[in-house]
Amino acid sequence: MDEKKKLDDLLDGLGIHEEEAPPAPVLEEKGSNHEPAETPQNPSEVVEHFLVGLLLYLDPSYSLDLRQEGERIYVEILGGDGGRIIGREGRTLKALETIVNAVVAKHFGSSYRVNLDAAGYRKRQEDRARKRALEAADVVAATGEPLELPPMRPAERRIIHMTLKDHPHVATHSEGQGEERHVVVTPRTDAVEAEAPPEEELQPGEEE
Repeated sequence: MDEKKKLDDLLDGLGIHEEEAPPAPVLEEKGSNHEPAETPQNPSEVVEHFLVGLLLYLDPSYSLDLRQEGERIYVEILGGDGGRIIGREGRTLKALETIVNAVVAKHFGSSYRVNLDAAGYRKRQEDRARKRALEAADVVAATGEPLELPPMRPAERRIIHMTLKDHPHVATHSEGQGEERHVVVTPRTDAVEAEAPPEEELQPGEEE
């Protein structure tokens, strides 16, 4: 799916007509005598400028909590109707994150990564994934039998792998393709441990 289609779907999900959408931030050109007001000049400012412009169309009660750690930019959208930003199964939030990353990449390259959350949704998802990982580990350690977890997004699979990578009794690996890709928790052996990926890689057609 191209970025134009993603943006159209995002705006439609948020109830914004295309002609009402805020423009992408315009950076001041080097050597120019023109000095526009509040032109964002670094990735964090671009993210803030874009999101504030968009959120003002939705509800002025929204606010941002933004911090940058190296090439990672973490943004939490607070206030307002969190469910509207999150969307069904987090789809609107994911679409918005994709668009924000595209805006940053356009100006600063693809080395920067924006992690977007709203009303603690992603944090709750991560906590549930960690809990599921530990519960699965207990079952496998007790029974000695492999346990297949249900299909989940790459980000959630990565949390499962990282949560259990140092577990003394179990190891993990992923199986399946596309939407059916899932984590398998197995009793730890040298052979299984060697196969377990340190990080979950995106499969063709998958989005994080």
